[in-house]
Amino acid sequence: MKRTERLITGMLRQIATRDVVVLDDLGGSPRRLAALTYIAVQYGFRYEETSRIGQTLQVRLVRDPRPEARERSTAALSRLAAGRAPGMRPGTLKPLPDVAPAVGLIKARIEFDALADDLDWRRKAVFMTASAALMALLLIPAGWRASLAASATMAAVFAVFLRLEVVRKDRLAKRLRAAGLI
Repeated sequence: MKRTERLITGMLRQIATRDVVVLDDLGGSPRRLAALTYIAVQYGFRYEETSRIGQTLQVRLVRDPRPEARERSTAALSRLAAGRAPGMRPGTLKPLPDVAPAVGLIKARIEFDALADDLDWRRKAVFMTASAALMALLLIPAGWRASLAASATMAAVFAVFLRLEVVRKDRLAKRLRAAGLI
């Protein structure tokens, strides 16, 4: 059985037996989780939250009590009997063109929540420590000017990366606000 089929089968087992479904991806792929979330939504669930545990992303879904969700679930069960995951190309987690915008919005929501939950200070601390160590190493043989130039360069690079992270989160928030999801 292919990995995609295993992921869908595992999710369908959770859907059949639970009111809360937890999807996780060890590689932290929002695209894969968004496709699985879309499938779960078709079976009567709704997105609740995303959390990050190390490099693993976890998406939590809860059963949707609204009548529209029950109708979607009934329609999805009939498609499942035909051997297809709703809204996906056969045998893959690639969305069909008509549902790609909905899957894209789910992906944006997962990324936004993951960025909000991203407290990966270890990686940032290692980066800062490495720049300080580089500065100290350059201070000994090259003199204080080279050390100052290297530390200023490292600080500028670090500031740019932090700014890119903030800009990305702002763009995701703007897209989600326009869709009415936050």
